Amino acid sequence: MVENKERCSVMAQQTELTVSKREVTGKATKHLRKAGILPANIYGHNEASEAVQLEALAFDALRRAHKITGIISLRMDEGTAPQTALVRHIQRHPTSGKILHIDFFRVSLTERIAMKLPLHTTGEAPAVKDENGVLLHLLDTLEVECKAEDIVDALEVDVSSLAHIDDTLHARDVQLPQGFTLITDPEEPIVKVAATRAEKVEEAEEAAVPAAATEEASGETGTRE
Repeated sequence: MVENKERCSVMAQQTELTVSKREVTGKATKHLRKAGILPANIYGHNEASEAVQLEALAFDALRRAHKITGIISLRMDEGTAPQTALVRHIQRHPTSGKILHIDFFRVSLTERIAMKLPLHTTGEAPAVKDENGVLLHLLDTLEVECKAEDIVDALEVDVSSLAHIDDTLHARDVQLPQGFTLITDPEEPIVKVAATRAEKVEEAEEAAVPAAATEEASGETGTRE
């Protein structure tokens, strides 16, 4: 077992997004999309669902910056308090992949919520450098529970402890920030160093040589009789 006791995380910065009330509903929302507007809903916390809309380019910019996994401050009208929310669901077109609709879920910054956070590897694995190994990313995210205000953008995993082929880091090896609880199975492997295909072939050939030598020696013995 390889242990990684270094605490690594990328702190999240609260993201702001401007939304406005939406009057258009149903099939008519296709006209909004053609105009570069995305229909959305805000729901949760025992409050009525709100139909809203937002600029598609603004949301796409957040998505490209990997800022839609954390808390988003939704600003509607001046004088109205922003609502803190998470992106709960993104509906996409089945063939084009274009975003059709977004569901935002209201959250209180002090409540505990379950989240899947991306894993980012840092450092260099000696087994890759010295033994020609290949670093395999077996898991892209870890599911954790934490206060909404403590959400981080990513959890960083230092791979510098992977010194030999087949060395593996598991979910339990990621030391989480204070107040976080791991939901993912602790035994779930997340990063592993594997031998390259060429090395496996070479090992198989080396293993075959002694066997061939043994057969040859056996044949010589039989000839002497």
